Amino acid sequence: MWCEINPIATMKDVQVWDITEKPSMEFEVRVCIFNAVEIPMMDAEGTSDVFFRTFFDSKEEVQETDTHYRNQDGKPDFQYRLLYRIKIPRKDY
Repeated sequence: MWCEINPIATMKDVQVWDITEKPSMEFEVRVCIFNAVEIPMMDAEGTSDVFFRTFFDSKEEVQETDTHYRNQDGKPDFQYRLLYRIKIPRKDY
């Protein structure tokens, strides 16, 4: 915040600043998950069921990829896209 103190005689020449709130704009955030490497094998048979869980800014907007069951080499290929719709400026900040 700033405060300007001006003489009344010069008030005609003072620039008035517009401080109204800007309208919010909607955007899409796209998260692309293509490949994963070095996934540890956690099952007894030497495999893992691999998936990714993502969230953007809050844990209420959770999205998940599909699950690659019984992955044996630790390098699952996903080719998966997740889409989040957000508004800026955010109300919660």
